[in-house]
Amino acid sequence: MPKLRHIAIVCQDPKRLAEWYQKAFDMVPVYQQPETGITELTDGDFNLTLLNAAWLKENTGHSWHFGIEMPMEEIEARRPLLEALGAKYHDGVRDGRAVEVYIEDPEGHRIDLAPHWLTRPGERRQEPYRSWESAQAPEPTAAERK
Repeated sequence: MPKLRHIAIVCQDPKRLAEWYQKAFDMVPVYQQPETGITELTDGDFNLTLLNAAWLKENTGHSWHFGIEMPMEEIEARRPLLEALGAKYHDGVRDGRAVEVYIEDPEGHRIDLAPHWLTRPGERRQEPYRSWESAQAPEPTAAERK
């Protein structure tokens, strides 16, 4: 079953806010981009990503999104159903973070899909990324379109 494992918010100063979450809730940093300040924190089970304001210019325009963890095979197997429901698969980030692919719900809210969310300091993605935007998904069956 897919599990909620990630939420991301846009903030003015990700580094400073990360320090606040560390002090306030004992969250542990697992990743930080020095040039942008984008920071990922964890409580050991759940990932909180603090994005910078520039992220909005390159992405969906929403100041937040969430992520669901599921095996790579399930991400692939759900594609016909999700596309039949109107979602389009988009390649996720390709810099060592977890996001394999993202979709948007009918109101445009971004949903990241990943086989594993980073929850330990220094942990990095282990498997190669796949390309989803250029791949052709099989036609959904009648049952999947319902």
